[in-house]
Amino acid sequence: MYLKVANELKDRLSNFKKEGIVVLDLDDGAGKYSKMGVCSLDTSFRLLVLSQDQDRSDYTLDIDSDVGEIPIKEYSKIYLDDQMSLEYDDRLALIKLKSPSGVIDGNVPIVDLRK
Repeated sequence: MYLKVANELKDRLSNFKKEGIVVLDLDDGAGKYSKMGVCSLDTSFRLLVLSQDQDRSDYTLDIDSDVGEIPIKEYSKIYLDDQMSLEYDDRLALIKLKSPSGVIDGNVPIVDLRK
């Protein structure tokens, strides 16, 4: 799997990765950092920023990207494709997770959970 990162996001994510870890989280109600599951047909991803010492045991698979490896929950790969992209929509100020199949998630927030 490979995640192409839009130029508008590369510096921002790289800076977070210098100070911590960025994970692509399926917000499904499972795991330490999910507060609640989404009871709908939507697939909801978030980019979580964690400090080096925070628990990331839920994220057991790494995907390659333009900014280095990004951990994910292994079972979340069923929602992902081999080639994906994080695109920045300047008009709406949103990050979109896309693949050749279409939009996986039209609003991927960056959530800083560092202590």
